[in-house]
Amino acid sequence: MDKKITIPGEVSFVAGLLLVSFAISLMVIAGFGISTISSLPYVLSCIFNQISFGIWNPVFQIGLLVVLLAITKRFKSGYMISIVLSVLFGMILDFFVHTLAGLPTEFWQRLLYFIAGYPLMCVAIALMVGSKIPLMIIDTFLNDLTIFFHVTYRRIKTLFDIICVVLSVLLSMAFLGHLEGVGIGTVILACITGLGVHVVNTALSKVIVIKPWSSKLGGMVK
Repeated sequence: MDKKITIPGEVSFVAGLLLVSFAISLMVIAGFGISTISSLPYVLSCIFNQISFGIWNPVFQIGLLVVLLAITKRFKSGYMISIVLSVLFGMILDFFVHTLAGLPTEFWQRLLYFIAGYPLMCVAIALMVGSKIPLMIIDTFLNDLTIFFHVTYRRIKTLFDIICVVLSVLLSMAFLGHLEGVGIGTVILACITGLGVHVVNTALSKVIVIKPWSSKLGGMVK
């Protein structure tokens, strides 16, 4: 059996962060709808366009952290890293959205962007979750609520996705008069992203081992 390659968790997370930002940017240009998690910040950026899509992401996530703290009344040191990572994610996302803004937008090209974005997003999520370092606020929010309420992650994630989509639709129709960020692509991603991440995780686990350089990072999320 071939020896597996060891990749630092910090490298894995940064690679995932870059890939997911790029994938989301492609899906924004595709215009078929983006992931449920990104839909609400995107709609807010369309309504209050003085603030960019990238900046709305950490604003949204920090809001989730406030809600989490109000519910659990427990602060973890890893939350500070999560805040920094969320801000970094927003900056990278704005960079890619701006950089890719000039891409051609014929129907077949937009379809290609969406199709390419899906596997990139799955790989990105697998790398970020597998990094074993403090996750983005949104991941921490879902994980900690799962533990606090003693329910399955799937139940919390499903409820969260529904709330995000409903709010996105309501805000879009109320302020813009049409749907933004939510479409057939959103439904497709909600149905198949979990499967895609599982497939990528299985494939990656056969060839690589992800381990953080710093042993303290893993303990910060506990």
